[in-house]
Amino acid sequence: MKIAYLIKYFHPIYGGAENYMLNLAVLASKEGNEVHVFTGDRKGDQRAEQKEENYHGVHIHRYKFLFNFTNYLSFTPALLPALLKENFDVIHVSGFGFIWHDFVLILKRFFSNKTKFINTPHGPFMALESYNFIRKIFKFIYTQIQKLFLNWLYDIVLQDNTFQWRWIVKYGIKKEKIKFVSVGIDSKVITKKVTSDQLADFLHKYGLKDKFVISSLNRLSRYKGIQHIIEILPRLVKIRPDLSLLIMGRDDGYYRSLKALAEKLKVLSYITFIIDIPEEEKYIALEASQVFVFSSEWEAFGIVLLEAMSRGNALVSTRTEGGNFLVTEGVNGYLYSFAELEELFRVLAKLLNDQNLVSKMHKENIERVKKYSWDEVYQNRYSPLLKSLMDK
Repeated sequence: MKIAYLIKYFHPIYGGAENYMLNLAVLASKEGNEVHVFTGDRKGDQRAEQKEENYHGVHIHRYKFLFNFTNYLSFTPALLPALLKENFDVIHVSGFGFIWHDFVLILKRFFSNKTKFINTPHGPFMALESYNFIRKIFKFIYTQIQKLFLNWLYDIVLQDNTFQWRWIVKYGIKKEKIKFVSVGIDSKVITKKVTSDQLADFLHKYGLKDKFVISSLNRLSRYKGIQHIIEILPRLVKIRPDLSLLIMGRDDGYYRSLKALAEKLKVLSYITFIIDIPEEEKYIALEASQVFVFSSEWEAFGIVLLEAMSRGNALVSTRTEGGNFLVTEGVNGYLYSFAELEELFRVLAKLLNDQNLVSKMHKENIERVKKYSWDEVYQNRYSPLLKSLMDK
């Protein structure tokens, strides 16, 4: 089978959608398929120098953005002839609403009747609520346009949690076209062992020895909601003076604001910031943590939840699609509504006061995460779906 993946950004640029497509592409290649990825060459200051690359059997084709204004308005002219000249059995696309991608795919559909088209939207087009008036108008107009062609364009739309069909059908997609293929995690991460020496070195390096660690791993930006954890920290440390908040992630320009907030509330000494934490150290950090807080306004899934589960953390998540999918209240974690500080305080206070509950959630998450290995996801859901699609 000859498969193309189309995504705005791809390896070595890292993110939830990029990780999802990378793992499917690599496993499809290992299964013996010819796999190509069509993508852009940069995201902000992250840049892939090689225009053509073979990565674990996946042929990556990167194209320069002529312009890249916000997430959905970009233009990579070389993508059009590159995708049109090749014949594929399957084209798997990431995301709804990337206007240039939509234009290229509509043309491709007209000229490639035998090609099967799949989309994993991950989330609704322009999913946040806090857009300005101009962007809200743009969102409304292009959403109506998408309803005219999405059901015609795609043979299958994949939801990566079992709640997404509720909004996918609002784009005109027939429910029978919607299939479930969840996000996964590398099986090596699930079985990864952190040695006592590695853990001791990490705790010493960051002054976390004998601390009760609450962690967060996310981009440092306002909509990720990390500020809300800091806002209730003065009350939490009264419950547990040995508490330490470990904040990890790439700075999206919000680090200074978070640090200033901590200084204002006089809790900076209880916080450890690790910007751009190395991959290897990330898992040691999560091993050192007992409770993981996922505070985003919106996420379709959240791979970091799986990563935190693999290290046995009790989960506290906003009521995002990913949080609702992965967290069973009182069993492996708790949910709260974005920016609801009292609700967040209550669930964290409950965990701080009950070490036995934290220990039970630790064991539960160690077991739960096993069913989300990428090997399981690919073999049990994605590969059979591709084969059945080709049989139609």
